[in-house]
Amino acid sequence: MAHFWINRDVSGSTERQVHADSYKAQDEYTHFLNEEGRIVMSIRKEITFLIERSDG
Repeated sequence: MAHFWINRDVSGSTERQVHADSYKAQDEYTHFLNEEGRIVMSIRKEITFLIERSDG
């Protein structure tokens, strides 16, 4: 599992974080997935400006 930062240090946006294995964009959302491919969190693409991955 990796640690993902969403909108970290992006002015005017809400910063979020999630532990997930990967992510994918689908329709109007970015989905964060666990090792089995199940969605652990979804966020609308229109408010997702930056995704950073930190392993460990």
